[in-house]
Amino acid sequence: DLDAPLTDIQGVEDTAGTGNTDSATPTDNVLVTVAVCTRDRAEQLKGCLTSLTRLAYSNVEILVVDNAPSTDETRKLVQSEFPDFRYVVEPRPGLDWARNKAIEEARGEILAYTDDDVLVDPLWVRALVRVFQDDLSVMAVTGLVAPFEMETQAQVLFERYGGFGRGFKRTWYHLDFTSRKDSLLHIGAGRFGTGANMAYRRAVFDKIGGFDPALDVGTVTNGGGDLEMFFRVLEEGHTLVYEPAALVGHKHRRTYKAVHVQLTNHGIGLYSYFVRSPLNYPRRRREIIRFGLWWFWHWDLRRLLKSYITTPRVPRGLILAELRGALIGMTRYPKAQRRAEQIRAQYKGESTGSPVGIPKPARSK
Repeated sequence: DLDAPLTDIQGVEDTAGTGNTDSATPTDNVLVTVAVCTRDRAEQLKGCLTSLTRLAYSNVEILVVDNAPSTDETRKLVQSEFPDFRYVVEPRPGLDWARNKAIEEARGEILAYTDDDVLVDPLWVRALVRVFQDDLSVMAVTGLVAPFEMETQAQVLFERYGGFGRGFKRTWYHLDFTSRKDSLLHIGAGRFGTGANMAYRRAVFDKIGGFDPALDVGTVTNGGGDLEMFFRVLEEGHTLVYEPAALVGHKHRRTYKAVHVQLTNHGIGLYSYFVRSPLNYPRRRREIIRFGLWWFWHWDLRRLLKSYITTPRVPRGLILAELRGALIGMTRYPKAQRRAEQIRAQYKGESTGSPVGIPKPARSK
């Protein structure tokens, strides 16, 4: 039974705060805005906000962005139980609209994003800030997303499939455009992290624009907004760092059906990002298309074929789910883009965003 509870599963070791995150540094003189974008999940959000009250970093503001809410439960939760947190509404539906609202509203020099199904480690912000302070050229930092719990078979399967973790080694990424190999590394942007644990110097959005509202949850693309931003940060010549000491715990979906849907959406989001990027970076078109085809063969088709030869590490149904999502994702971005333009026109003139929320035309390289 893939939805049955597990027994004798070891917990994840809490490694945040070790090594390079000495509690005496960095100093708390940099204001950090932590943005939690959410929609109609007040019960789950409460756990995330509670964990944010325990941050070992004093110069921080918590911003809750309520995206196109259908109830007032989130507002009531924040105002009654977390009165020191700032609550704002983004009426335009879609996660990237909410992320752009956070850019507009943030007061901090650094803007960190996490999700409402995440519990952050107390030293999370401190670890992020240290990287930004160590090198002023760093414009984006991602961190380790570990499973908060491993209580069902479905949660184990998601980790076995790949999960959100990207290892335990700090890694710096900066493109060398004189090297063909190095200049292509960022196309597979999933290697850098995930939107549940990412931070930016807020000033970078003035240079490269905000998140693309035609991508991610709340649109027909179902994802890809975080990957596209990682790609764009590097493509525009900036530095991104993966810092595993910046730790959060993610509450994985507990049922096989939910994981199946999630992986389908991952495929849709990834290939929507693959379609979006060459439209905005035409000189990258050939490389992105080639990478997308290679990934479809290497990750989707080859694993499916191997599952008929040897016993797969995960049920074949999950492999098929992401493959199906990839095929769907090849067609979704244009529709999502049209819808984003309709939403933008619908809310034109209202104080619900700023020009930074509209992706700027990309530089052609």
